[in-house]
Amino acid sequence: MTTGPPGDEMDEKKIESFDDLFEPFGLDEEPEQPAAAPPTSQPQAETVVCPSCGTHNPGSNRHCEACGARLETGPLPVAPPPLIRATPGARALGVLAAVVLVVALFAFVWSVVRDDGAASDVAQNGDNGTTETSVTSPIQIEELLPSVVSASSQYDNFPADNLIDGDSATYWNDKGLRGRDAEITFRFFQPVQIVEIDLVNIADAERFTRNYRIKGYQIVSDDLQVPISGTLEDVADPAPIRIASLETTELTLRVTSTHPATSYEGQPPFNELAVAEIQFFGS
Repeated sequence: MTTGPPGDEMDEKKIESFDDLFEPFGLDEEPEQPAAAPPTSQPQAETVVCPSCGTHNPGSNRHCEACGARLETGPLPVAPPPLIRATPGARALGVLAAVVLVVALFAFVWSVVRDDGAASDVAQNGDNGTTETSVTSPIQIEELLPSVVSASSQYDNFPADNLIDGDSATYWNDKGLRGRDAEITFRFFQPVQIVEIDLVNIADAERFTRNYRIKGYQIVSDDLQVPISGTLEDVADPAPIRIASLETTELTLRVTSTHPATSYEGQPPFNELAVAEIQFFGS
């Protein structure tokens, strides 16, 4: 029997399996596991208990999900008050108040301007340092007396001079013409500014009724380009006529129509036109 070398025999005894070719490897202890973190408590959602049915509702709810009752006990929000709208009457009152205010303001400004115009005007003299004061005074209205008066016709005992004698008991008559084409002319020594003419009829009731009276008239002045015309009422009171002459030296009154004469207590009317006084006022 053939035998092999002694070394091979020993090796065959020592290696019985394939695992014997490697050095055994193992872990003595298992690795330590990291400690688990303690569980965190989840925040619980805030709930609100319904005061009516006891149901738990989320804290964001204002009304119960089960019964619909209101969860909050605080006061309800109050809506803002509605805007006040002006009524038509209030608007009209506001407009009226504005108009009154404007009128009052205008009156105040006008009074100030008028007072300034009537006040003293002060001018400074730069040469000698003195103060000159000029006062604007209102126009003084007075009665103006013509120097001469003439008429288109007259009676000797009822002349035109009676119109300016200052006596209303005397009067002028035209010469039986019933006032047709009657003219009365007045002349002044120097130019005058006339603002009013007063025609005065006879005051006596009988003579007033039985004579013709001036109704329509036309006034021509040497300083006015346009004649002044009008009508008078049939009364014994003075009848004022407003004019605005500037430098009158001659003025003519023309009769364009008359109030008719009538009988008085059985006495027949006259055929004459009668005027007691004609007065002039101005400066």
